Amino acid sequence: MPAMYDGPRIDAHIHQWDPRVTPRTVTPAVKALGWNPRLLRTLAQKAVPTAMLEFVGDPETALNPYLPGMWRADTRPRRVRGFVHVQADWQAKGPMGVVDETRWLEQVCGSDLLAVVGRVDLASPSLDAILDGHHAASHRFRGIRDYLAHSDGNDALADWASRPDRTAEAAWRRGYDRLGERGLTFDAWAYGHQLPSVATLLGAHPETAVVLDHLGSPVGFGGPFAGVGTTARERDEIIRRWRDDIAAVAAHPQAHVKLSGLAMPVSGFGWHRRDVPVTAEEVAEGFRPLVHHALEVFGPSRCMVASNFPMDRVSLDFTTLMDAMDLLTEHLDEADRRAVLHDTAASFYGITEDQ
Repeated sequence: MPAMYDGPRIDAHIHQWDPRVTPRTVTPAVKALGWNPRLLRTLAQKAVPTAMLEFVGDPETALNPYLPGMWRADTRPRRVRGFVHVQADWQAKGPMGVVDETRWLEQVCGSDLLAVVGRVDLASPSLDAILDGHHAASHRFRGIRDYLAHSDGNDALADWASRPDRTAEAAWRRGYDRLGERGLTFDAWAYGHQLPSVATLLGAHPETAVVLDHLGSPVGFGGPFAGVGTTARERDEIIRRWRDDIAAVAAHPQAHVKLSGLAMPVSGFGWHRRDVPVTAEEVAEGFRPLVHHALEVFGPSRCMVASNFPMDRVSLDFTTLMDAMDLLTEHLDEADRRAVLHDTAASFYGITEDQ
């Protein structure tokens, strides 16, 4: 077993939802067929695009609620102060509708909610009004995430952004600058092949504090996914290219990174299909090339650990994930280890000691 870290932790990236009451892509089906889980699952498998099903790994992840009590039950074996909630698939009517997710969080979450990363289209002409709305809805609102992840022509890989080059749009960049002017953070989630555009954005706009979600999600680095990473040689090349590209991101001092999301099916490990649960040692071995390189190029003061539950929950439980992270950080001294597991997230998101 790893040298266990017994200090406080912050889970710097999770999602909460309840498809029975929150407006999500699957909500109409859940409301209509929630009484028959088997029929609901069958419908999801037929109606949801294959690329999205493969990305999620199991439709139950999206069809079932994930609420604060469930997160606390998952994390109870560890000393976790609370979580940062990051927007996910809130289907809003009208530009101000995204504020309802932040308002809903304040209704269902207690003190475990440490910070809110809301949703907004940075190119929206209503940007300032939406940001004001998020602030009014929660004193824990700290920043936004506007999807960047795009397959760029790979039909087997799910698109989350509307186009592959969002960061090049003039209106979008004006909105991005506005975040920095208002002291708000930006969660950047892009696929690995998009990291050069993220580095370009950081170089052109240094005033906005950024955290790169999920280590830049290098597709297929752990095994075949969406036609990528089908051979050992190709996987080695994916990691080599990722190492260079993420180092270019890390060269910008306003950039941080989340050591998270690597257990999602998109990484290619296929753990969600196993009959025998993956072990912490296997997880650490699989994550090591990315996590240790990120610790080297960003430094512990710009790295933060997160579960990305329930998305990564399809592959492993929280204890296994944290045991793996303890293994991957046991070479650090006490202060650096605490930074990665707690302090960096607290500093980046303005989480105070009395929260």
